Order: sequence, then structure tokens, then C-alpha cells
Amino acid sequence: MTEQGPVRLPLRYHDTAVASSYHLASAAAVAAALPRRGGQPLLRPLPGPGGRTVVAVHAFRYRTVTWTGPDGATHSLAPYGEVGVTAGVLAGPAARGGGRPATGGFVLQLPVTSREARDLGRVEWGLPKWLADMDFLDAPDRQEVRLGEDGAEVLTHTVRAGGPALRGSGSRTLWSVRDGRLLETTVTVLARWQARPGRGAAAVVLGAHPVADALRRLDLSPAALAAFRAVEYRSTLPAGRPLGLVDGPPSPVHPGREDAVGRFTVAHPGTAPLPQYAAG
Repeated sequence: MTEQGPVRLPLRYHDTAVASSYHLASAAAVAAALPRRGGQPLLRPLPGPGGRTVVAVHAFRYRTVTWTGPDGATHSLAPYGEVGVTAGVLAGPAARGGGRPATGGFVLQLPVTSREARDLGRVEWGLPKWLADMDFLDAPDRQEVRLGEDGAEVLTHTVRAGGPALRGSGSRTLWSVRDGRLLETTVTVLARWQARPGRGAAAVVLGAHPVADALRRLDLSPAALAAFRAVEYRSTLPAGRPLGLVDGPPSPVHPGREDAVGRFTVAHPGTAPLPQYAAG
């Protein structure tokens, strides 16, 4: 539900800035945050060396988001920023109702800069969204976001990917928990990516905040395995597919504030931060 009324899925993201990095984390700590049924895991962390697994950090700026109403008219969401922390997982037949295993991501944290985006994500997909402040920097050599809440810094995410842009299309599978059920959502993506492997590709610096403490408990490595930066990114987000019941409620979602919007700014080298929302 938005100020324009009920949203009719799918959502179409026409113009998005994306910077992503992939980090090692404790497989045991990630497994403890994943949904279970009858005490048995429905999703398993992707296996890595030395008891480690992969956790992705994504910084998004959604500049144009639309959907089509029953009358054929085009409606839109206000632009918003988002920082996603997603565990790389394998979903087996128990999770997918006997279907083939699949790999994708389970969303652990998903702060956004608008209450509209927060509420829609919670209701439609059960996503762990909460209202936050985000200050983005776009520079020729890097893209950075500082995520915070009420003056407390949660994290700073810096991506230094560059070079030739490669076009790719396909889909991403995401899992979340809504109304006590595992929900599987397939996002179609068309993008052109700049990529950079290695420890210098990106970094995450955690601040002093309860969500930062939760990420520390995952033993998230500050340096990245690899990073990607999109020079073009379009995607379609449909309704999810409900799967089986899970044990108990999902992990508690950070409550955040109840304001209409958080701080959302974008700066370029040598310029002052430009607010993306009108003062009010």
C-alpha cells in the first residue's frame, strides 16, 4: 500500500545505481540465522574454505520505480536508497517442495530511506527492511555509501570496481520469510557490470550500532573477495512464491524510525551532498 493505493506487482526498476561486494563470513553464524523446519535447515550457507561462506553487501539507488495499475496507468514509487546484506545459500528439495536445488541469497538486513519502500517490502515479501539514513558518493574511482541512523554509523561500504563493462542478463533468486512461510522470489535483471577481484576491490567498515554488532557476530571480513559496479541496471521484482512453513518467527527486524523518509544524499567529488528528498 502506498499513498497512491495498493501496489500491483511486479515492480519495474528502470534506472538503478548498484555497487556490490562479496565477503567471507562464518558459515556456522550464518547458518544460525537461516530458517528451519522441524529443527532442520531449509537453506544452507554456500560452502567455503575453513568453515567460511559468502555474504554479499549491495548498495542500491533506485531512481525510477514503476508498476502498472489495473486501468493500465503507470504509477511510481519515490526514489530511495537501499543497502542489502545477503547470505549466499543453497536451497534443497525440502525448501522447494521437492523441486531442484537452487542457489541464491537469503536477505539478512535491508535498510531503506523511505517508509513507503519499507512497508511495501515488509508486507509483500517479509523483508527485514527498516528506515535509515544514507549518504552516497559517486566518484570515477569508487562508489561509497555511509549507512546510519540518528547520527550513529552502521557501516561504510566502498566499491572500487572499474574497467570494461560486460553485459549480462539473467535472474537472481532471493528467499525471505513472510507470514511464517519461506518465500522464494525470482528477480530478472539486465545489466552491464564493471568487475574487480581481490582484496582491494571493496571494503566494509562497521560502526557502533546494533545492526553493525549483528554483522560482527557473522565474523564478516572487512575486505572483499570481489566487487561489481553497474553502469546499467534494470530489473523486475514480482510477487514471491510461498513455500513451506518455518519454525517460529524470523529473526527480529531492527525497528528503525517511523519518519516518512530518512536522509538520502548523493555527492560527487568537489560537490556538496545533494538531498534527494525535498525538505519538509
